[in-house]
Order: sequence, then structure tokens, then C-alpha cells
Amino acid sequence: MAQCRPKVHSLLSDYFAHTANASLLCSHLLRDIDRLRLKYSALKTILQCLPSNQIPSPMVITRLTEFSNFSNPFAALGLVRATQCQCSDLQKRLESSRDKARAKLQLAAKIKCGSACLVAAITASLVVLMMSHGFALIVAMPGLASMNLGSERKFGLVMARLNAATKGTYIMNKDLETTGRLVGRLNDELEHMRRTVRFWLERKDDKVQADGGVVRLLKKNQCSFSEQLDELEEHLYLCFMTINRARELVLSQISNLTY
Repeated sequence: MAQCRPKVHSLLSDYFAHTANASLLCSHLLRDIDRLRLKYSALKTILQCLPSNQIPSPMVITRLTEFSNFSNPFAALGLVRATQCQCSDLQKRLESSRDKARAKLQLAAKIKCGSACLVAAITASLVVLMMSHGFALIVAMPGLASMNLGSERKFGLVMARLNAATKGTYIMNKDLETTGRLVGRLNDELEHMRRTVRFWLERKDDKVQADGGVVRLLKKNQCSFSEQLDELEEHLYLCFMTINRARELVLSQISNLTY
């Protein structure tokens, strides 16, 4: 990235830093999913052994108490939102720099076109002028054309790099938005289950009735909860893929010929 101008270099460095942070966040969430699956699997095993019409054993009470007090593995929801906020800010800065590069590219193209028209308009005069100042004009005109072509190519490369980074950041923002929604939904579901288990543990005088209610509720939510975990897991793996593809595209633009 040393090929880029300082401001572009800084933006692209931020892009790679933010995408790396997003990938790290996805890996942490996948680890949290594994932890939650283990806890939920243990809970299902306990429920299957839960006695009906009799007082549960101390071991069952202990396991259910542990589940009700289990710290939320998706406490990183705030981190998801913070990461999304950082990426949104980066996207705005990238869009601003890209639009400026596009404007400069369009200006360079207009200058190139204007220079060509000017050369065509004064061709007849050059024939006369070259008789006395031929050498100076022969040297100056190619230099002017080279400057115009160089500027246009330079701004084109800058815009291509910024455009690739902007698109990658936009997609990452959308992925993080979906991630936050899925994690929030799982948080709500998990908290509801924990409250239900606490309710069961507190109903000491009516264990049988509470037992049936808890078992029915958790069995009803079992499929939905597992599907939500699977959906989040699949989405996180897709995030990895899209982030890596976007980074590769930006790197390919940076690897283009220097200006």
C-alpha cells in the first residue's frame, strides 16, 4: 500500500484493520455458539431424566440452577454494534474519498479532451510557428499529453481501489447488521428459557405443575432454538467468505501497476 498517496493509504489500512476485527468477532461468536450448544445439550439431557410426580434429585436441581445462572455467552452483542458503528464511519470516509477521486478523474478526462480539441484547432498555426520555434514545441507538446494521461490513469487507479474497499465495507456493514439481529434474537430466547427454569426452581410448593410447564415449554422451543443457532452459525461462515473475497479484491487493485 506504499504505492498509494498518504490519505488513501490510511483509508485502506483502516479497511484491512476493520475487516480483520470483524473476522475476529465472527470467530468469537462461533466459539460462543459451541459453548451454548454444550450447555443446551446438557439441559436437554436433564429434562429427559426429570422425574414426574416426584421431587427431583439434588443433582437435577444443581444442574438446573447452574443453567439459570449461566452467564450469557452472547454478551458480545455490544461489541457487534460497536464494530458496525466503526465500519459505518469507515464507509462514509471511503465514499467521500472515492467521490473526490471520481471527480478528479472526470476533470482529467475533460482536460484530455480539451487538449485534443485545442491541438486540432491550432494545427494550422503550428505549421507556421514551427518554422521559428519548432524544437521547443516538439518537446513541450508530448510532455503536456503525457501529463494528462498520467493524471487520468493515477486517479483511475485510486478510484478503483477506493471503490473496491467501499463495496467491501458496505457488504460487511450489512452482514454485521444481520449478525446483531440474529444474536439479539438468540439472547432474548435464551433469557426467556433461563427465566422459565428459575420459575420452576422457585415453585417449591408446586413442583409437579411447574415441572410439566417447563418441560413442555423447553421442548416446544427446542427446535426453534436449534434452528436459530444453525442460522447464526451459517451466517457467520458466510461473513468469513465475503470478508475474505472483498479483501482479495482490494489487494488485487493495490497490486495493479503503480502510477
